[in-house]
Amino acid sequence: MRNILVGLSSGLAVLLISLPQPSSAAVKSFGSCPNVRGLANFDRKRYLGSWYEYANVFEFYQIGSSCVRATYTDEGKKVGVFNEYVSTITGNYGNIKGSASSPNNRGEFVVGFSSVPFGGGGGSEPNYRVVDTDYTSYAIVYDCSPFFGFFKKESLWLLTRAQKPSPALVREQYRKMSRLGLPTGSLQKTPQTNCAKLPAPGSADFQPSIESLG
Repeated sequence: MRNILVGLSSGLAVLLISLPQPSSAAVKSFGSCPNVRGLANFDRKRYLGSWYEYANVFEFYQIGSSCVRATYTDEGKKVGVFNEYVSTITGNYGNIKGSASSPNNRGEFVVGFSSVPFGGGGGSEPNYRVVDTDYTSYAIVYDCSPFFGFFKKESLWLLTRAQKPSPALVREQYRKMSRLGLPTGSLQKTPQTNCAKLPAPGSADFQPSIESLG
């Protein structure tokens, strides 16, 4: 769900700042994907609103992001996706707008960010699976895809409604993820401090910038 590329040249060093792509999985390992599906009878309306990223597995485009927040809105047959963050590299606020569609009644979505270069249209296979949520305090989001026949690549996020959730809530969700066999050992906590430049939820509009375009 968020941002950044490093290196190559001064112009390209920030090319993918704030480019959340669930399909860009980070944890690569030998073996097949576990049989972990999105929730059955998923209540899309209850899931709408803002979620803060408590932790996720490292992905190359995430370098330098903090205060990450995703807001989901009802757009008819699709769900609007609005990701926001503050860059620890530039010190600026950035956001990106995309959309999500669900091929079934489960908590499984095809997410894409076609509004920016390299954002992708989302493809046809779900790349965002809500495997557990109570809709009011936490959500566990997972993606796994095979590659080269014998390997898999996984993405994992712990999202919370509160920007700073209780330690007890976090511990319980880590236990759940472990029981599901998800790569909790690769999770990295997302900084949610020094967020003065993060607007109030729902108050910002998508504005292409060096943070959103890279």
